[in-house]
Amino acid sequence: MFQPSSIPSPAQPPEPDDAPLHILWRDEHLVAVYKPAGWLVHRTGLDAHETRFVLQTLRDQLGCHVYPAHRLDKGTCGVLVMALHAQAAQRLGQAFAGQEMRKQYLALVRGW
Repeated sequence: MFQPSSIPSPAQPPEPDDAPLHILWRDEHLVAVYKPAGWLVHRTGLDAHETRFVLQTLRDQLGCHVYPAHRLDKGTCGVLVMALHAQAAQRLGQAFAGQEMRKQYLALVRGW
């Protein structure tokens, strides 16, 4: 399990387009990365002008195909888990669907 101190602060300046993603965990089945705010998880027609995508950046960074298990909104920073092969992706999808995983959301807010 990662420690909160290993996650970059949301108050830090945005990452450049070619910055590598911060890998929090990797084994032969899964990889967990920190998704900075402002990045899309994958390409979408809803935001056709965006140039920063976690999926493509991580594929390029690791040199292998990755399978997204869930998403975070563009404006949200946080941890994303991706599978490194089809079997792991299937099992991860089943775990999410069967609520075998516990997710925790923490929010920093200001104002009302």
